[in-house]
Amino acid sequence: MRHRAGDLDRIVIVGAGRAAVAAAEELHRLGFTGAITMLGGEAHPPYHRPACSKGLLTGRQRPADAHLSFSAPVRWLPGRTAEDLDVTRQIVYTQTGEEFEYDGLIVATGAKPVSPPGWPVGEPGLHVLHDIEDAFALAGALREARRVAVVGAGFTGCEAAYVVSSLARECVIVDSNPQVMTRAVGAVTGGLVADSMRHEGVRMRLGRRVRTVSRSRRGWRLDLDDGSHVDADVVISALGERPDTSWFTARHADTGDGLLCDESLRVLGVNRVVAAGAVARWPNPWYGDAPGRCDQWIAALEQGQAAARTLLAGQRPAPAAPLQPRYWSDLFGLRIQVCGRLDGADDVEVTELRPGRRDIARGGMVAVHLRDGVARGVVAVNAPRQFTTLAREMRAAGPVARPRVSLPAAQTSHQRRLSLVG
Repeated sequence: MRHRAGDLDRIVIVGAGRAAVAAAEELHRLGFTGAITMLGGEAHPPYHRPACSKGLLTGRQRPADAHLSFSAPVRWLPGRTAEDLDVTRQIVYTQTGEEFEYDGLIVATGAKPVSPPGWPVGEPGLHVLHDIEDAFALAGALREARRVAVVGAGFTGCEAAYVVSSLARECVIVDSNPQVMTRAVGAVTGGLVADSMRHEGVRMRLGRRVRTVSRSRRGWRLDLDDGSHVDADVVISALGERPDTSWFTARHADTGDGLLCDESLRVLGVNRVVAAGAVARWPNPWYGDAPGRCDQWIAALEQGQAAARTLLAGQRPAPAAPLQPRYWSDLFGLRIQVCGRLDGADDVEVTELRPGRRDIARGGMVAVHLRDGVARGVVAVNAPRQFTTLAREMRAAGPVARPRVSLPAAQTSHQRRLSLVG
């Protein structure tokens, strides 16, 4: 697929993460011969962001180990943050005062970390964990810390708690939910993972909110909504992220929760603009429902590729971008794998691989999330074979089909099955 210079000469990609790199690679693979300019807000080359709460934080990885390698001929410009957009003249304006004209624009700005108003983030001992610079700063602080508080028990918060525990530091997690990783693995699995973390010595203050954060003689004091408090040398804020659409205003497009796109990732309301990654909100054909976002690493790669194909299609119809969420993590001796969509209203069928064990998650378990008896998602902990079988069945059925899946008979004969409501 060769594209004439008069069709698309200049493509600008705003962002330099997984979605941006995937889009550039796909443009190159499809034979685009024009200029590709990638504007990155950070000084570092594109890198694997999940490494920030894993290898980079522990020191087992160097920055070069986390770099994303790519072969596309891209003009990468670091330290450029988009500040405004002229959709009529097709120009992106950056904080450096530069102007970048485009024939096609890919928005892959990802998300920014969220911290409560008034929190003195950036003061010594109070950290967020989002990018490489955050990981470096936190890794240095952990070397001298004795007690660490993690506020937020999502994937990032739990991975940070794992690093803290591996460094033999006292760790306490505070979260408003009664279990950990509620959004990522569901309430049922999150409760079982929380039990495993307690067995590993992590103190849990679940179902609690932080009212105030203040300095104390011991470092930091977190006052909770039940009148109790937590003292810590280091506080890690891991309260989630919001799509980075600050430079895209309502006069351009719907930015209510990311950029509203059609099924093919075209940003609605503007011409020759597509979006990919955590910043995109689109009707996922896999589920055939209202627009939503998917902010996982694999999703960013697949959306970047799809957005590039849509942009090259121009005004012609472009394939929809179906996406089935898939992600994983290793922490506290638990291999956690997820495929599909999880919802608090799902029925959840749990299978224990080693019935009778006190630590159900460590012994191995599979949780199938069902709606009206039809599987929508599967979560496995220390059950890689079973997860692979179920995930393959779900993916083989394709978008919208939502297959009925069950554990193979040869594997269920020695397992106790429980029916739970999530």
